[in-house]
Amino acid sequence: MVRLFCFLLAAAAAWAQADASIVLSNGVELKIGTNFGQPTGQQTIKVEMARASGDSFYRIFRDQNNLAVFAYELQIQLSGNGDAVVLTAKPTETEFAARYPNADGGKPVPTLMENRVFPPLDSGRHTEIGLFELEGVGLRVIDTVDATLRPIAAGAPEAAPGRMRLVALKLTVNGMPLKAGGTGGAVSGKYALIYIPGRGAYILSTEPVSAPGFVKVGAVDGNKLQFTWNNDTIEAQSSEPILGGAATGELWVFFDPSYRPEGNWTKQRSPEGPPKEDEFFAAASDSVNWWLAPQPK
Repeated sequence: MVRLFCFLLAAAAAWAQADASIVLSNGVELKIGTNFGQPTGQQTIKVEMARASGDSFYRIFRDQNNLAVFAYELQIQLSGNGDAVVLTAKPTETEFAARYPNADGGKPVPTLMENRVFPPLDSGRHTEIGLFELEGVGLRVIDTVDATLRPIAAGAPEAAPGRMRLVALKLTVNGMPLKAGGTGGAVSGKYALIYIPGRGAYILSTEPVSAPGFVKVGAVDGNKLQFTWNNDTIEAQSSEPILGGAATGELWVFFDPSYRPEGNWTKQRSPEGPPKEDEFFAAASDSVNWWLAPQPK
């Protein structure tokens, strides 16, 4: 039996081991981890994450038979002046059911009872989201979200083999420069994303990706990466070398023309609040599921 429970804990102490993390060029960095309590080993749970919208993500918990035993939607926003992250945990609704019609063998997937809006989470603190229990098998599942809001000029970890590092990007499309906007920060991860207003999102990897839709159409050379998609040539110039170890490498690209950031969590941070106009930005993560739209199971 799945039993729900609810509580909030915000603190500056350590948090559960992360299974997903993302950093944006506006200095916002999030890590999401899951604590499973004291499982007896009779049942195993794996966590799946997929984009729900431009500012929210599905967290789906599946058992050893790949059936969903619980799911919810996590929305991310910035506070008015951009110095804290506001989280809202939401029940999954009709859109989730349509995308995952057989997630629990045709039955409704257990979810939260109502929206939970948490107090603003400033840098170095975390929030624990109590989710559900599976009675008799020791599972008491808690998601923990940790936030770091770095100054825009602050650096990201140095690039390493298989990872990219994008710093203070300058973009051109077919040789025409784009407005810099709020892209002065550094991002680093196995996968990178470049969002261009009016076009969509380009997800980048320097290694082959098992997810469908990735095509080898570009290359990295020192501080520059370049690729061609639908006869458009996109070039990104970083202020520092993009790859660690090797100066050059191949580039696999996935294009999502439907990607649109929602809310304000991707916007440039400033005391006056985020700008209202759309602008390009960069992001990086070690999980490609931060950006890929969910696919039916």
